[in-house]
Amino acid sequence: MSRVRDADAEQLRAEIEAGGRVMVEFWAPWCVQCRPMASAVERVADRLPEDVSILKVSVEDEAVADEWSVTSLPAIALYVGGREATALSGFRRAPALMEALRPHLAPAGG
Repeated sequence: MSRVRDADAEQLRAEIEAGGRVMVEFWAPWCVQCRPMASAVERVADRLPEDVSILKVSVEDEAVADEWSVTSLPAIALYVGGREATALSGFRRAPALMEALRPHLAPAGG
């Protein structure tokens, strides 16, 4: 079963405001590179700590893209404690994606 959940802007906002760790895959149906990125996110999802929520949010509605400052696709953002820890744009294979996220996923105090 996939850990990646589809979400809308309101659900995303609620997850981030809850203060946990949230990885977001921003995508759009017309984005050519979003499909392979979704596969990379699925592979990485199984390797992320259990306390990381993984959401997939469409930016088909430009208001969503504007609210979350998404200027190119595909885009990945990681929020920790209600704040953006890192933002990545462009396609990355699963190993490169995991490597980019790893520094921001260290256990608290470790």
